[in-house]
Parts: sequence; C-alpha cells; structure tokens
Amino acid sequence: MDYANEETGLIGGKSSSNIAASMKGPLGLTIGALQVAAAAILFSMFSYGEVDEFTTEKYVIFRDIMVMLLLGFGYLMTFLEKYGLGAVGFTMLLTALNMEVNLIVENLLNGNTTISLDSIIDAEFSAAALLISFGALIGRATPLQMCAISILEAIFYTINKVIIVFGLIKAEDVGGTITIHMFGAYFGLACAYVLGPQEKASAENNSASRVSDVFSLVGTTLLWVYWPSFVGATETGVPANEMHCLINTIMALIGSTGATFFLSQFLNDGKFDAVHVQNSTLAGGVAIGATARLAMGPGVAFLVGLCAGLISVLGYFYSSPFLEDKLGIFDTCGVGNLHGYPSVLGGLASILLVSFNFDADFLEYGVGAQQCLMQLAAVVSTLVAAIVTGLISSFLVTNVLFGTFLAEFAVTEDYEDAVWWIDVE
Repeated sequence: MDYANEETGLIGGKSSSNIAASMKGPLGLTIGALQVAAAAILFSMFSYGEVDEFTTEKYVIFRDIMVMLLLGFGYLMTFLEKYGLGAVGFTMLLTALNMEVNLIVENLLNGNTTISLDSIIDAEFSAAALLISFGALIGRATPLQMCAISILEAIFYTINKVIIVFGLIKAEDVGGTITIHMFGAYFGLACAYVLGPQEKASAENNSASRVSDVFSLVGTTLLWVYWPSFVGATETGVPANEMHCLINTIMALIGSTGATFFLSQFLNDGKFDAVHVQNSTLAGGVAIGATARLAMGPGVAFLVGLCAGLISVLGYFYSSPFLEDKLGIFDTCGVGNLHGYPSVLGGLASILLVSFNFDADFLEYGVGAQQCLMQLAAVVSTLVAAIVTGLISSFLVTNVLFGTFLAEFAVTEDYEDAVWWIDVE
C-alpha cells in the first residue's frame, strides 16, 4: 500500500499531500549536481596523499568512526517508531554528501590538494557535526532541506574549525568538543528554531516503542564502544597523547553512564527512562574531547564525565519541555542535552584544565592565562558561529529553496517513513 498518498491530519483540518513526488526534481538535482561538481573538482584538482603517510592504524580509525556515523548515529535515531528507515537511510545519504563537500573545502582551505586517510577522517568529523544537527531536525525536515543543510553546514563547520578555532584562536580541542559537538548541536537547534513549533497532528508520531527503543540502544552501545577511537583519531602517531585520549575518554564515559542511571531513576520514582540511557550515557565522551590528551589523571576525567551525565539528564527532564513551550524549539533527539550542554561544560572545563602544568607541550600558548583565554574565545566564537550560520542556513533553505513547497509541507505527515520510502506498511 502506498501510504504517502493518504490524507494527512492536521490541527484544524485534513488535506492530502504527495510531497515526495513534488520534490523529485529539486531533490534529484541537488544530489546529482553535487556529484557532478565533486567529480569534476576531484578529477581535475586532487591526487593521492603520500604513501609514507599511510598506516593501517589510520584505516582502523576511519573504520571505527564510520561505524559510529552510519550505525551508531543511525540506529540511535531509530527510537522514532515510524521513522527507522529515515533514521538509518538518510544518515547514510547525508554523511556521504557532507564528506564530499568537506573533502574539497577543508583541503583547499588548508592549501592541500591531496586525498589521504587523514583528510578522509577530517571529513568524517564534519559528517559527525552534521548528524548531530540532523538529530534536532529528524522527522520534520524533508530530505531536500537536509541535503541542502548538509552542504551548507560542511562549509560553515570547516570555516569555523580551520580558520577560527584552529587558525586564528589556536585552541585545544583534540576530540571535537567545541568544533564538532558544540557547533553541530547549536547549528541544529538554530535550524529547529527557524523550522518553528510543532503544530501538526502528526506530532504524535514522535514516539517510541519497546522495539524501537532497543534498536536505539544498539546505536548507543556502538557509539560508546567506538567513542575513544573518535577522540584519539588524530593522535595515533604519538603514544602518550593517544593513551591519554583513550583512557580519559573511557573514564569519562564510565562516569556519565553511572551518573545517568543514578539520576534517571531518581527523577522517575525508581524507574529508568530509555531516552536518558540512550543519550546521556554518552555525554562524558562529548565533554572530555577538548581536554582528552591532557595528563589530567583518570579521576579528573571520570569527574568530567560524571558532571556531563548529570547535566544531560537534567536537560532532558527540564530543558526540553521549556524549549518547546517557551521558545518553540522542537529538538527531536534532544541534541541540546546530549551534545549542547555537555560540550559547553567541556569547553568551560578546558579553560580551567589548560591552566595546570600537565607537561602539555602541544598547547599553542603553553600553560597560563593566554591559553585559558583562547579556550574561552573558542567556546564563544563557536556558539556565535553555529547559531548565526544555523539561522541563516535554515532560513535560506526553508524560505528560498523550499519556499514553493511550504503549503504542501504544512499538510505532510512528520516522523513517517511512508512519506519518503516505497512499500512501507
């Protein structure tokens, strides 16, 4: 049965919509044009990196991160009972599109015209930021909107990372707390703000079942297992730094997991909330990234994770309803709680931790006040860049590229695979 042609109920009435057919041309053109442009640029301007730079360890890192992106993020978002295909399928599409753009833009900004495993891993980081943003919009934004956003975010993310955070400011952020998690979360929340309040009757589709929650937990466990590889991805050639990244990340994840289970049952009369376990257990990995290669000690890393887990659960319990009721921001996956608040915590923690002498000779300004100020500058500039570019991107996509479809979009069911996938029953 083709459910996409059924009537879709709205508050205030019913209307029919077959928006997928209407968007076939623009969506195909967006995807196709990017493939043609990427092929032309890669063919004419790029070559392989040096063989001496290749190591099997880098391929293992690439593989681990790709598992996080396609399986971890993809299955984490399958908690939506009627949007499992969209969660996993669109994750694959958006990852590929974003990586294509980043491979070109980031290499060119760095004055590089070679494709190496290092540049591919950097492209995976860009895709991670996008998938974080996707979590705030999943089920509501259409594939056309998300494809356009994936292209724009790849550009803005790269500018913030290469030119601002690591270029002008030269902040410490080995695991992407600031450049990836913070940027992706607040870019996505800004896009969700432009998308507006959820006023459709199909809002009731934003729900989970026992089966969809289990699938989502599979995504959680995959992310948990591979997160240390993500944080230590750039440090495979420096054993001490790599060890600190891995151990600090593991300790932070253990801390956030314990904190999540404790606070979840405390707030819910002794019962656990699957949403908390699916997400907040990972908050330690988000928060520790900015300082992961510092020899801070396992106890400090554990404490950072503990605080991140507590803040994340409190966000789901208190902040999400507030944002929906007072600001009209509907954050489907709660990325503000998993990536937003913990990344701010991690960024602020980095201001303190870089002031201690951990023999961190990799800090651009050394131990002292200047490095602390640069960490603060990176946090503030990334928050501003993410919110401003998110608002601009979503406005352009929604009102310019997507403007002719707004009436049809208003009567299209949200969080429903049958709108976008054939033979869904």
